[in-house]
Amino acid sequence: MKIIKYEKKGNNIYKIHLEDGQSINIYEDVIIKNNLLYKKEIDSNLLEKLSTDNEKEDVYNKCVKYISVRIRSTYEIREYLIKKQIEEPLIELTIDKLNKNNLLNDEKFTSAFINDKLNFTTMGPYRIEQELKKHKIEENIIYKYIRNISEETIDNKINKQIIKLMKSNKKKQNIRNKIYMNLLSLGYSNEMILRNINNYDFKN
Repeated sequence: MKIIKYEKKGNNIYKIHLEDGQSINIYEDVIIKNNLLYKKEIDSNLLEKLSTDNEKEDVYNKCVKYISVRIRSTYEIREYLIKKQIEEPLIELTIDKLNKNNLLNDEKFTSAFINDKLNFTTMGPYRIEQELKKHKIEENIIYKYIRNISEETIDNKINKQIIKLMKSNKKKQNIRNKIYMNLLSLGYSNEMILRNINNYDFKN
């Protein structure tokens, strides 16, 4: 089959027109990889290879777009591809390529995830740790970054929550216990809570 012309379609995709009336959309990287710019004809074997290479490139690009919204864990990418019914060998191939291109890294994900939860939620270290485990992050990676959370950061978050709850609770009865239980549920340890809550007078 003779190649008649290439037509730019956008997003690094070209439409290749063949003399028999067929047209196929091919990623630019696949064109380069298969030296199509220097070939004037495509046989059935090459056409099959182009289809396979194009599927790989399509899956990879979908993942890049998914990651561009926010940083993802390896687990999230795997689940994303499983939902799209991608076969396991291609999933592993795609994850490997994303890792090699530094677009997927569970250590970077863990660091970013912790910073996000510390800055934008009321979660304490233990709740954050549980959330990371849902992403199937290795325990040694979780521990490495959780232990780097400073005591000052934890104390600031606890004190903000205490002050917020004191202001919102007009009924002062059992307020200390209510605040203690709230902080415990948010993922702060008994030690973390007591070293801060004991600084407040809940009788006034």
